Amino acid sequence: MSSNSQAFQVGNKVRLIIDKERGPDTHLHGKEGEIIGISFDNAGSITGDSKDNFMYKVELESGEVPDLHFRRHDLKVIHE
Repeated sequence: MSSNSQAFQVGNKVRLIIDKERGPDTHLHGKEGEIIGISFDNAGSITGDSKDNFMYKVELESGEVPDLHFRRHDLKVIHE
């Protein structure tokens, strides 16, 4: 893994970047929160990119934890 493609970590502050064309979760677009969990699957075997294997659980600033696992393309780290 190159230095500019490091995975997100538990505790990272993130902004949700939800593709407005993708579905019913677009109301979460732009919300901020913190990564509270990371799990894995084998999506990278389909996409050809091993970073797609990571799924992130996020607690929003409101305290809500959406019943979704976000992929790296759904998140942007907020640098404080």
